[in-house]
Amino acid sequence: MRWERQKIDCDEGTLPGLSLNELAPIPGHLRSISLPSFSGVTFHEVLAKSVLNQVPPSSGMPFRWSINPYRGCSHACVYCFARGSHRYLDFDTGSDFDSQIVVKTNAAEVLAGQHLFSMRLFTCANT
Repeated sequence: MRWERQKIDCDEGTLPGLSLNELAPIPGHLRSISLPSFSGVTFHEVLAKSVLNQVPPSSGMPFRWSINPYRGCSHACVYCFARGSHRYLDFDTGSDFDSQIVVKTNAAEVLAGQHLFSMRLFTCANT
C-alpha cells in the first residue's frame, strides 16, 4: 500500500500506550481490523493529513469541496466513480474496493482546524 502521502508527525500520546512505529511500519497506518458484523471486510485505520478534496470547476458539480472520511465502500456498486482511487493505495478496483475500507480515524480533529463556514461541501467516499 502506498501510504506515504498520509504521513503526519505525531507523538506517542496519540494512542496511549502504543507506539506508532511499533504498531505499523507504514506511515499513517494505525491498524487493520475485521469485524464479525462486516464479514469479508477489512478496515484499515489511518491518520490523515486532510479529509478535504477540491473538486475541479470543470466537473459541473454545484460544490467545490468534498469531505472524505474514508475510502472504499461495502455497498459494492459496480458503477461507482470512486473505484479508481483504490489503485493509488495498491488495492484493486474490484473486490478490494468493496472489502478493503480505509478509515481516517482523525477526520474530526483534522476538520476542526479548517474554516468551513462559508463552504458548500459534499460528503463522499473518495479522497
